[in-house]
Amino acid sequence: MELDYTVVRSRKRKRTISLNVKTDGTAVVRVPYRTPVSEIQRFCREKEEWLARKVGEIRERKKETRAKTFTRGEKFLFLGEPYPLTIETLTLMPEKLALHSGQFVVSGDETSQIRSIFIDWYRARAQEYIGTRVGHFSQLLGLAPKGIKISNARCRWGSCSQDDRLYFSWRIMMAPPAVIDYLVVHELAHMKEKNHSRSFWELVTDTIPGYRSDRTWLRDHGHILDI
Repeated sequence: MELDYTVVRSRKRKRTISLNVKTDGTAVVRVPYRTPVSEIQRFCREKEEWLARKVGEIRERKKETRAKTFTRGEKFLFLGEPYPLTIETLTLMPEKLALHSGQFVVSGDETSQIRSIFIDWYRARAQEYIGTRVGHFSQLLGLAPKGIKISNARCRWGSCSQDDRLYFSWRIMMAPPAVIDYLVVHELAHMKEKNHSRSFWELVTDTIPGYRSDRTWLRDHGHILDI
């Protein structure tokens, strides 16, 4: 492939050269300020195969993350499962949006605000579902968080404040239950260990021995958890 990259020289960087691919597919090479061009080119040639693979992965992700059109038949995730959307044009439902008989159903007179309706629905499910899972694992670990808040964060799926308040993005409700459990335990563990120390990961492992596969799923598929 033809290498296409931007070079960023830094006086603070002393030795190492790094190559990163941004979310838009562009490559950035960060080098010490006086690095010769020939050395940069040699480094990039050595990374050619890796670069091609990363750019390919990003292109595939872009295909998966096309903007939702909120039209009939389009699928939306809930607890890791895709459900098609149907629009009831002749019926006024008691709820603006409902998951019923294996499909999302929205009332026809609500379609102009459908994205906001979906977000509100996910928020409500998150408050209920995550609250239950936090309660379960809190009791198991002997912890008592001071509160649970549902956020609008796009990439930070969860966090634990210094005063032990837990925050979770409503988007995580699109992930499988096991992934949500891992995230809940991860944030609860921060109540005891405020960093990612060995003790922190031991606590997570003791609670969810197979957490690594859940963490990997979130890393590899987190980009699809949005509408």
